[in-house]
Amino acid sequence: MAETARPRAYHDTLPPEAISEELAPVIAELGLKDNCRELAEEGWTVVENAATPEFNDRLREKILELSGAKPDNGGGGANMLLAKDPVFPEAVLNPKLMALAEFSVGRGFLISQVAASVRPKGSQAIGLHADHNWLPAPFPVHNMLVTGCWACDEYSKAGGSTLVIPGSNKLHRHPDAKETADKPKAIAIECPAGSVVLWDGNIWHANWPRTTDGQRVVCHITYTRLMMRTVEDYRAHTDDLVAAHGEKMSQLLGQEDFLEGPNGADYTKLVQTFNNAKR
Repeated sequence: MAETARPRAYHDTLPPEAISEELAPVIAELGLKDNCRELAEEGWTVVENAATPEFNDRLREKILELSGAKPDNGGGGANMLLAKDPVFPEAVLNPKLMALAEFSVGRGFLISQVAASVRPKGSQAIGLHADHNWLPAPFPVHNMLVTGCWACDEYSKAGGSTLVIPGSNKLHRHPDAKETADKPKAIAIECPAGSVVLWDGNIWHANWPRTTDGQRVVCHITYTRLMMRTVEDYRAHTDDLVAAHGEKMSQLLGQEDFLEGPNGADYTKLVQTFNNAKR
């Protein structure tokens, strides 16, 4: 019987800005070298024409259907989307997103969240934050997660586009209360419909309030480095273990944070989770 070849063990780690020799041909073929540089240096980048206009229309229509938003002027949202319609796996597996995710959070990366938001006129801005919100500062040199916002509609400041704070990705920390309120030197990310805006876990970002008519429909796709995962999976035993051992066991098994709920993230526990991560 022939022996199974063992994979070659790596003994080095690539620096955050490096493109691996295996990934380099893919990046070149897809024309993403500048996007990799922007993501590494500036903490964000835009991929225009991520897919066909037909795909963008299908994605938008399905988000509107699942979000419960009223046509033309309603708001809403949805999560746990990966298993709710084939259009979402198609978005998640988009070759350009997959290549940039591998560059940013390493080979073997995982899908963390697939959600959607629909913002009508009058929608307020969310608070300034870094997506490394459940990490203590200083943030690690290597990025832990990358988010892609699929802009089904044009991104503009008046339309409620994402804002970023240039240079904040180099600080490797959370914004303080004053910075959160003032949003110093914030700029709008503006791009045509069908683009994907990607940013790393370090960059401070929020969004502008929407002041124009219509809706801003977005699919939020987050990939994470594979180390952000437990070695053993006790989901089949969680209820029995918690019943037998109480609150501390509930914490150990992830029942006291907002992540990985059976129905998606439990945002009633969001602040508690972020506070725990900072202590």
